[in-house]
Amino acid sequence: MAMKKLFLTTYLKYYLASIEPYADRINKTTKRTDCQSLSQSGFSVPLALGLGLVMIIVAASIIGRSQSDRDITSSQRETNRALSVSEAGAIRFQAFLDRHKLLATKNLAQWITTLDTLPSVQAGCHSIDLPIAKYQAGLFKDNTWIDLDPSDRNKGRYQIVDYQYQNGVGKLTVAGRIDAYNTTDYTANSTLKIDIPIGSESAKIAPPALWANTLNLNASQKVTGQIRGVTCPLLPMTDADGIAGVDMSNIEIVSGIPSGQIIADPFVNIPTPKIAPTTATSIPAITTSIELPRPTSTDTPDANGEYHYFVDTDIPGGDSIKLQDIDRIKITIPAHQKINLYLKGNIDLAGSQTIGVNSANPNLRIYGSSQTVKLTIKDNAEITAFIHAPLADAKNISSSTPNPGQNITGAVWVNSWDSTSSSSPIPIVQTGNWTDFGIAKIEQPSQLSPISYWQRVEN
Repeated sequence: MAMKKLFLTTYLKYYLASIEPYADRINKTTKRTDCQSLSQSGFSVPLALGLGLVMIIVAASIIGRSQSDRDITSSQRETNRALSVSEAGAIRFQAFLDRHKLLATKNLAQWITTLDTLPSVQAGCHSIDLPIAKYQAGLFKDNTWIDLDPSDRNKGRYQIVDYQYQNGVGKLTVAGRIDAYNTTDYTANSTLKIDIPIGSESAKIAPPALWANTLNLNASQKVTGQIRGVTCPLLPMTDADGIAGVDMSNIEIVSGIPSGQIIADPFVNIPTPKIAPTTATSIPAITTSIELPRPTSTDTPDANGEYHYFVDTDIPGGDSIKLQDIDRIKITIPAHQKINLYLKGNIDLAGSQTIGVNSANPNLRIYGSSQTVKLTIKDNAEITAFIHAPLADAKNISSSTPNPGQNITGAVWVNSWDSTSSSSPIPIVQTGNWTDFGIAKIEQPSQLSPISYWQRVEN
């Protein structure tokens, strides 16, 4: 380009110098009478002017074309910069998902709806960092243009246009733009569609021993197994046994979820309990010892070897299970069979009851209903069962130290669990798997695979 400009400048100077004598000659020819000289002058001047005009047109064309080429090159450069910005935005979004894997299987709109309803998570629990997640997710939701470098807007901005989770794949649309210097006007933009495969390790997640939306745990509460909830309790960490004795700050998040970890998962609700089938046998409230199946009745299992009982209340709005001291629910079936109790009312245990049997897996399932809103354990008890009552507020009130074997073996899934009023809370020991509990496995995303699809969208 510099050589072209030098050539044109030199040529124009030469041309103007060459036609200067002819301009003088034009003035003199008005006084001449020699026909031959006049004829020669008249021929040379138009020829020189014509050639000069052609060269000027050619020069102007070259200059115009070079300017057009320069504009195209500049536009391509800005577009490539915008593409780089959108790619950088995609990488940052992936990093955000990698830190907050629970969001990976939720559409963008679901992030905000859930996060906005949650309090900040307390320290001492591995979970979503809600204050940061809320802020970042809010930017994504509002299609905010986010500076790649907050200190220098000229480096470009990116925007999360959309994120949808479909059949194991996160589908991301991200845009990048380059702003005109020190303005909000953009000079180029670029949009990408990207597919991010989302892995799952549901097989490595054991059913929680204690699952509640609200947890108020005594420092001596012992739980062998996973605790799961919406928010995370801040424990004193003083007990050498069980979950309360684990220094959570030393637990690292690795693939899968280790046993004994407290999980604050705002996106996975306690599953809805099963309802009694139409073939279930109706029985009165259990207020004294009972043996199941009832030996004096014609209780029969279903095709899977399971017994189903619908348990009424002692009084309207009262208890479906209300036991004292030595009362017991005795289960007399092999471990591979199941007893299912579908409660109409609450559970009130006031003594050292024995409920269920000591088997490898809990074969007693107790399901709450919409009217099962209380679960009270006033003293210690020996319970082998899966208690699934997601609307029940559970309290453990005990002043005596549990004897060996006095614990809940199986799992307890309730709305809230409060053991702060107990000097010696009843321990919970998780046994059984998802099949034993009759619940589908929780899908827990654990790994973001490399991008499997990348497409630039024409703007």
